Amino acid sequence: MGANPGQKQLAVRIDDETLKSIDRKRLEMAEEGNSGIPSRSDVVRMALNQFLGLKKWGK
Repeated sequence: MGANPGQKQLAVRIDDETLKSIDRKRLEMAEEGNSGIPSRSDVVRMALNQFLGLKKWGK
């Protein structure tokens, strides 16, 4: 997880409810045995990859 040299930064503004949902998902993923709690950026990257039909996270 985390940035790699080829990545660019994208800033987005979200409402409080969406942020709470992201944080709930982060904790859920940590409880499922993933290594640590993923960052908010990691969760957003995973969601974008899924939405855009790109590579699966971690594969």
